[in-house]
Amino acid sequence: MNLKLIGQDVIASVLKMPRAIELMREAYAELSAGSVDSPLRTALVNEVGTVLYKPAYSKAAEILCVKVISVFPGNAEKGLPVIPGVIVVNSAETGMPVAILEAGYLTSLRTGAATGLATDLFAKKEAKVAALFGTGGQSRHQLEAMLCARDFETVYVFSRNAENAERFCRENADIARGCQLVPNAERTVLKLCDVITTATTSAVALFEWDEVADDVHVNAIGALGPMRTELTAETLLQSAVVVDDREACLREAGEICLMRQAGLVGDDYYPAEIGELLDGPDLQGVPTVFRSVGNAAQDLLCSAEILRITEAQNLGVIAQF
Repeated sequence: MNLKLIGQDVIASVLKMPRAIELMREAYAELSAGSVDSPLRTALVNEVGTVLYKPAYSKAAEILCVKVISVFPGNAEKGLPVIPGVIVVNSAETGMPVAILEAGYLTSLRTGAATGLATDLFAKKEAKVAALFGTGGQSRHQLEAMLCARDFETVYVFSRNAENAERFCRENADIARGCQLVPNAERTVLKLCDVITTATTSAVALFEWDEVADDVHVNAIGALGPMRTELTAETLLQSAVVVDDREACLREAGEICLMRQAGLVGDDYYPAEIGELLDGPDLQGVPTVFRSVGNAAQDLLCSAEILRITEAQNLGVIAQF
């Protein structure tokens, strides 16, 4: 049995952010249309982290895949990736394993691309100022995606560690394209922000509703688990809430789970999926929250694209088992 091994460098060379954003539009459209078989992920948890198993299949993609990815926040102190993983791809024709892709980089890229799509759909067209909470492994792609969606002039960068914010701004000046990255600003600048993106492991809300503009768009992509939240309940209650996968978010998104537990919304709470809003209604100019917990359809579409390109360009390493 031959397997193609596709590492981070190859993935980075063949799949760029603008194309990844296009693929997220396709993935979310298929997900909401029911043309992707993407069961709820399985999570195994211990005292230091979580391992997630995320399968998906679509006839159009001609592959099946499962991503096995971990979220171990303490890895940062050990010099290890916080979100390592692999994607195993099987042929839809024979069921044979055909490839293994490095998943940490791809997860970061496609998660950023989801933010890029949501920002393009829901943020004001004239948006010029943004904030980014979090400076970890996914934050560079979050920044890159926001800059693909809008011509921001200023992005304020917040981190619990001031040195991390300063380092992030220095190291990502190459993708800023004339946008000023400002670390450790006073929180009063949040009122100026048209877009706020949160990519943290925080267990508690990062800001209060009265700290932000009343027409802000928020991308919330961190805080894994039903008891962790990056946003206050009031922020969601004051906003049009859009999710990536409704069933998954009702079970796994801490912001929504905690609101339901507190009785702030009923069992009939039914936020829209982004795949249902690709052609409207127009939500720009009203407060919006895009809450993403991730879905294997994203990995499926990206993996299929990467396999097509690597086959055409004879990239990757063939291993025999």
